Amino acid sequence: MYQTILIILIAICIIGITFVIYKKFFLRRQINTTRDHKYEEDAESVTLDVSSPMEKGLMYFRGDSVPQNYVKAREFFEKAAANGHVQAILYLAITYYEGLGVPYDDQKALSYFEEAAKKGNAKALFALGRIYIMGNLVTQDYDKAREYFELSARQGEVDALLNLGMMYYEGVGVSKDYTKARVYLEQAAYKGVPQAQNSLAYMYIDAKGVERDLEKAREYFELSARQGNMQGEYNLALMLWNGEGGEQDRAKARGYFEKAACQGEMNAQYFMGNVYYNGQGTPKNHKRASYFYEKAAKQGHVQAQNLIASMYAEGEGVSKDYQQSIYWYEKAASQNDMQAQYNLGYIYLTGQIVKIDLDKAYYWFKKSADQGYMLAQFNLGVMYYKGDGIAQDFNAAVDYFSKAEAQGHLKSSFILGKMYLEGQGVPHDHAKGMALIEKSYHKS
Repeated sequence: MYQTILIILIAICIIGITFVIYKKFFLRRQINTTRDHKYEEDAESVTLDVSSPMEKGLMYFRGDSVPQNYVKAREFFEKAAANGHVQAILYLAITYYEGLGVPYDDQKALSYFEEAAKKGNAKALFALGRIYIMGNLVTQDYDKAREYFELSARQGEVDALLNLGMMYYEGVGVSKDYTKARVYLEQAAYKGVPQAQNSLAYMYIDAKGVERDLEKAREYFELSARQGNMQGEYNLALMLWNGEGGEQDRAKARGYFEKAACQGEMNAQYFMGNVYYNGQGTPKNHKRASYFYEKAAKQGHVQAQNLIASMYAEGEGVSKDYQQSIYWYEKAASQNDMQAQYNLGYIYLTGQIVKIDLDKAYYWFKKSADQGYMLAQFNLGVMYYKGDGIAQDFNAAVDYFSKAEAQGHLKSSFILGKMYLEGQGVPHDHAKGMALIEKSYHKS
């Protein structure tokens, strides 16, 4: 009996202890969970309660610890601006200038920029300089732009220093003055502005306002490249590749070319295409070459358009695709590239890729020949000579054969010689005809 009572008492104790633990830990967890939800709901207000209107505005503007909300940001900026807070006035200008949370309003933006500028805000002064140099909100006025840039630059505003430097470098609204340009650009470059560093490098390469100094130019490009600026990377790569301004290092150059190419620098993409296509310091890789050529081609690089067109025609590094080939030749031809125009003419003449179309062949040969492309001149001569797709015209044939022959085209020399012997399109001239035929056989 005593054993039974003892067991019952032990069981009661266990139940009691369990209940206490439940209350102490599980209920506390429930309370804490409720508090967590409450905290999440109130975190925004708790955080904002310890902030000034300007700080609250910035938090909403940037989405810092609160959901980004330009409307609320503007409300707080207006409260801060009412108390004369210059940064709040600047941000109000930006919200109206960019149409952030409010309808775009250029006049309100201009008014706020001017108000902040009167209080000496460097960024507002710079913004007004840009507005006057662009002439988008006001009548373009380079003098006012320069004045605002100078006021901003005196406070060390890097964008103002850069813009002043470029105004004097390019002669925008002022007389070109490389000495003044260098003063401003050096200050911006010292503050780490890659565009200023690149411009100074060009000045040392072209000896504009300074003595030519490739070593100095390379140093500036390297400063720019270290910041990931693609123009700095590309130009540093060129100097490393060619050994200009220091030791040649093609392995390092390839690294910078590829960095610039991956950032979208068109010329670097074309260069990397050549590196992989020709196997310059790396195994040939036509697939990789086609990747970079097409990247450059999409940005309008004419040589890249020609080369990727050829690769699609031959199936080099890409699946053979004649439509893509024609597409890229047409892109290059539309930029008046005479080689692409000739290639299109040849495609339509031979019918190897598309159905023969002599009208299109003539059209593209004519465009190319008029720019002096020798093979196009020869093919036009043949078309006129045979009356192939156009009316036979020996005079026109002689004209085009003569142009190609003058550039050293041997077949043109031979056919032109025959035409002199037979008096086709030219007076019969046996001596001249034989001389041209002889020339076609012996010219190296």
